[in-house]
Amino acid sequence: MKNIVIIGGGFGGVYAAKNLIKLFKHADGVHITLVNNTNYFLFIPMLHEIATGTLSASSLAEPLREILRGKHFSFVRERGMSVDLHKQKVKTETMTLSYDYLIIATGSMTNYFNTPGADHCLTLKNEADAINLKNHLITSIERSFYSKTDKEKQMFATAAVIGAGPTGVELSLEIKEFIDQILKSNANNHIDPHVYLIQSGDAILPHAPKLQGEAMRALKNHGIHLLLNSRVANVMKRSVIIDNGQAINAATIVWTAGVKPNPIETAPHAADERGFFHVNEFLQLKNYPNVYAVGDCAHSVPRGHGRQLPMLAQVASKQGTIAAINIAQQHFGKPLKVFDYTVRGMLLSLGKRKGAGVLFGISIRGFFAWWLMRTIYLFKIIGVSNKLKTAYDWTLDLFVKRDTTEV
Repeated sequence: MKNIVIIGGGFGGVYAAKNLIKLFKHADGVHITLVNNTNYFLFIPMLHEIATGTLSASSLAEPLREILRGKHFSFVRERGMSVDLHKQKVKTETMTLSYDYLIIATGSMTNYFNTPGADHCLTLKNEADAINLKNHLITSIERSFYSKTDKEKQMFATAAVIGAGPTGVELSLEIKEFIDQILKSNANNHIDPHVYLIQSGDAILPHAPKLQGEAMRALKNHGIHLLLNSRVANVMKRSVIIDNGQAINAATIVWTAGVKPNPIETAPHAADERGFFHVNEFLQLKNYPNVYAVGDCAHSVPRGHGRQLPMLAQVASKQGTIAAINIAQQHFGKPLKVFDYTVRGMLLSLGKRKGAGVLFGISIRGFFAWWLMRTIYLFKIIGVSNKLKTAYDWTLDLFVKRDTTEV
């Protein structure tokens, strides 16, 4: 019996599992095991819509047992703790799994870059984070209505988003619209809400320069306070201190400034000092041809790129697919397939019914970009039930306001 173990149930791991189940559907003597610390696959690119009342929390999470089925497949709902690359064993919380082929797809976690007090920040990495952020925003605005001083009222109606990558830009715009809606529900409200977007560099969306202009216009139209060349020096419970001494008093502080690989114990030097597994053109670890790394934990530099690919769902899903193909090729004694991938484009939500994007070098914007992004994401959602729930939520969103009910 040949055992294939996958650690991680994000885009990389799930796409690897789906393809392996298909490739070994009629092969006897092969078993595929997926290890993940939750029992569901989460469609992370749309988390900001849960956090700001457009999508329900159940729309983006699909049970792994429902979307991955096969007579040669099993799922272990535990955290992968360590890998013994020499003995070819994976240790989870309660068991040890032997493998002949391994795919490491452990994903990423928030990187605070050793910023003092950054643990006070809210994050947006999973479903619980999104629900927590939504509830926090609602609670803060409600408190602003009965605060005694103008300073306190303003603080509770202020949000600061740290990091102006795609997530930061999208989230800041969604938060502003969400706060505006709640404030308008109180006829006696006289609070002017503030949303700050803080970026350490000199430009937003540093990896998507073609989208910067349209995104800047959207931020300006929404009244977002953009602070460039502003490195966060310290974070306190309700304030952000910039390195130039400026203090921003905000009840809601969200960190979207970066991620790093989730740690997993392996052999010395298997991963670099940052936690990335460096892979070759076939996505294999050096000196371990039966071990593959995909997604956010993989350091992959395809030919002609010159630098590591960005941490995107489209990259992780493609890597998972290629890793699955190469394991099948190895098993059947056939040549491996080179992972050669170019990011096809990027789509960005810029508030309700507006967006911008670049697909295959073609720039699009406005309602069409927003509609196209949702259409593509709808097809990318794996489970049929979640496709239907998401389509329903989005259709409802065309006619009704955001949901401002605490969960």
